[in-house]
Amino acid sequence: MSDGYLGRGGRLTGGPAPELVDSGYAQEIAHGPRLAAAMSAADRAHAVALAEGGGIDRDTARTLLRGLDELDAIPAAEFPWDPGLGDAFNSREAELRRRVGPAAAGWLSAGRPRREAFRVALRLVARERTRELHDLLIETAESLADTAADTAGALAADYTYLQPAQPTTVGHLLLGYAYPLLRDAERLRHVHAALDRSVAGVGGSAGSRWPLDRDRLAELLGCAGLVLHARDAMWHADVYVELAAAVATSCTHLSQLAQDLEILASQEFAVAQLADAHSRASALMPQKRNPYALAVIRAMAATAAGELAGILVALHTGSARTDHFHVLNGAVPRLMDEAVAVTRLAARVVQGMRIDAERLGEAARRGFTAAADVADVVAQAAGLDYRTAHHVVGRAVRELVESGASPDALTPERLARAGRDAAGVEVDVPAELLAEALDPAASARTRLQRGSSSPAAMDEMLADHRDAVAAARAWSDAAARRADAGAARLRAAAQALAG
Repeated sequence: MSDGYLGRGGRLTGGPAPELVDSGYAQEIAHGPRLAAAMSAADRAHAVALAEGGGIDRDTARTLLRGLDELDAIPAAEFPWDPGLGDAFNSREAELRRRVGPAAAGWLSAGRPRREAFRVALRLVARERTRELHDLLIETAESLADTAADTAGALAADYTYLQPAQPTTVGHLLLGYAYPLLRDAERLRHVHAALDRSVAGVGGSAGSRWPLDRDRLAELLGCAGLVLHARDAMWHADVYVELAAAVATSCTHLSQLAQDLEILASQEFAVAQLADAHSRASALMPQKRNPYALAVIRAMAATAAGELAGILVALHTGSARTDHFHVLNGAVPRLMDEAVAVTRLAARVVQGMRIDAERLGEAARRGFTAAADVADVVAQAAGLDYRTAHHVVGRAVRELVESGASPDALTPERLARAGRDAAGVEVDVPAELLAEALDPAASARTRLQRGSSSPAAMDEMLADHRDAVAAARAWSDAAARRADAGAARLRAAAQALAG
């Protein structure tokens, strides 16, 4: 059993049971590497605030900060994490005691429990990774929009139920995947604002006698403000539910894109092709070129949904429970690391893929995608209600499909016969009007509504998208500057105290 177990010889008579080490402590210590750098920042900020407030003298602060610098220099994977001591904080404290002695190291817990170091570190890690994920979503959305701009006028078939639906353009289709990612980024900005509020310096959950300035701690940690109520700051977890939900939603949108691309990359569609770097060969079948990256993206959506469910279940207890953060300290950094990695993959997939616009156009021409436009013309030219016109055109299309004819075989005469047979009505549509309605490219161009596939609507949406991307990047730059400024203040303050 490791020496230095917290409480041994004090409140406790001995060390932890091996079963406790192998289960609880082993899990907690595994969180150490992902939280190590942020725990260093939390410890250093606490030491600085304690010294600046007069809680410890200059010599003690100098020794303590020197030891924390040495701990920070140890690579997280090489740190002597010891589950026999309990959690990652206890391992760090034991190493600090070894380097600077117990007289200096013991001051690190003045005015705070060890859980505060974890609370601060978790928020710092989540805040940084949230901004990184935000930026990658914006990058993916911008890449989709760039390709959409290049293909804004290229004819395509929209699909519902994997059936050709309405004529549209390739650009309009791609932009439809970009807008959800902008909303995902907006959700992450909202969560980031909550994570940017400091929980440091609350003295457990109700304050302390130690001269710790919470506003100064927030400055040192690069935070924009405070979670004001001390107990709320120490125990609330709803921000991580919001974060996990935002991540799960963004991963779901990426999964939908990946699922559609996998279908479009199939031999039957042959519309999309991933770069070789994002594909994988079959170990058995030489002819296969599997779009493996898309499976990775889809799997992440399942992982994120599972993590969200696990976090919600863990919180179904009382308000101040260690098991909440026993789960969160592991789940949140892991989720963010994996989501960032997979979103970076999605961005590269979009940038490297090839879309066969010509084949998408062919699908629009042969798939009766203009049938709704023909029904519009029948209703307007023949004075029929739309439902009757829909019925008439459906009958005409059925007859064409059953005879193996193409959409351009639909003539005014066929429509007239379908009108009599299907609805007992006379349908007289001029040939030139019918020909225009049957042209899917013309249909895609002449939509009247904002947000449609018409050139004017596409121009408006592309401009709107560019503005949203620019605003998101400006926000990210400001958030990064605030975090960097906090880190610089912390370094300067620590250096001033350390001499």
